Amino acid sequence: MNKFDLRPDASGGFDFMVDGKFVREMVFADEDLIHQNITLLRRGIFDGAIQEQLSALKGELPGKFFPERVWLYFCPQCYDEGCGGVSVNIHVGVEHVVWSDFRYDGEADTVEESQWFEEEDSVKGVGPFTFDRAEYEAALNRTADQLSRAGAAFWRSTAELDQVSLGLEHLVSRRKQRKSPLDPKEGLQWTIDGRPLWKILDEAGEKTTSQICTMQSSLRNSVVQEQDGDFVEQGRNIIRILLGEELGNEVSHRVPLFVGASLDILSGAITTCVQRHEQNVIWSDFRIHRAGSSGDVLRYSPGLIFTFNRQQHDAVLKRILESV
Repeated sequence: MNKFDLRPDASGGFDFMVDGKFVREMVFADEDLIHQNITLLRRGIFDGAIQEQLSALKGELPGKFFPERVWLYFCPQCYDEGCGGVSVNIHVGVEHVVWSDFRYDGEADTVEESQWFEEEDSVKGVGPFTFDRAEYEAALNRTADQLSRAGAAFWRSTAELDQVSLGLEHLVSRRKQRKSPLDPKEGLQWTIDGRPLWKILDEAGEKTTSQICTMQSSLRNSVVQEQDGDFVEQGRNIIRILLGEELGNEVSHRVPLFVGASLDILSGAITTCVQRHEQNVIWSDFRIHRAGSSGDVLRYSPGLIFTFNRQQHDAVLKRILESV
C-alpha cells in the first residue's frame, strides 16, 4: 500500500505525493522541471476546471479521451491536452484506488487506447501505486478546500486590476452596408474596450493550437440576435444568465458568446465562465465546444481574463435586453 498526499511544489501549484515523493519529480527525473508540464491544481485556474480535474481523479468523471485514463500534468502555457502531457490509468475500487500505466500523452483521435500509445510513450519506473481510498479522497478534498479559499482571495484581488469596458455593438462598416445588404446574422458583436472580442480570440488562438484557429473561424456570430427568428429568445436567455438572473444552459452550464452561421449552440460554440462579485464581473476560461453537447472541448490560454466594472457590464446588457 502506498501513501497518497498533495503538497505545494516549486511550480506554484499542488503536486501529487506518493510515499513522501513528488510524482512530477519521478516522471521528469532527468529533466529541467522548470520547463515541464504541471498540474491544474493551482490558484488562478478557473474553479470549474479544478473541480472537473478533482472529479476525474476520484473516478466520478470519465477521462477526456479514454474512460479510465486521467491527465495529471498539462502544458504550463495553455493547459490544453493537445500540447501534450502525462496521463495515468486510474481505477477506483470500493476500498482502494490504483494508479498504473503512466504515459506521455497527446490528443487522441478516434482510435482505441490500445492502438493509440506506442512503447516509447510509457513512463518507465513510475507506478503502479495502490492507495487507501478514504485517505486518497480525504487528501483531494483537503486540497479542494485550500484551493477554494485561495481562489476566492485571488479573484478578490482582481478588483485592483485595470478594468475593461464591455460592449455589444453593430460592427458593420458603412462602406460594407452600401456595397451589399446587411446579413441579419451579423447583428450585434461583443466588444472589449471597443475592440471586437472575436478578433481578440483570433489572436489568442494563433498562440495556442492550430485546432483552435480552425474551429473558431466558423464561430463568429454573436449568440445575441436582434432580428425576429427562432434564436432571438436564446440570446435574451444568455443575457439573463450573464446578469446572474438564470443558471444553466445547453453547453455544460457555461455561457455561450459566439456560435456558427446556424445560430444553434449545439452546432458549436465559444463559451466563457462568468464570475459575478460585489464590484466586478470576470470572464475567464474561454473554450471552444465542437458540435453536440458532449463534443470535444478546446481551451484557450488561462491568461485570457477580462475584468469589468459590474455596474458598466450590467448596464450594457440590460440596455440590449430591452431592445431585442
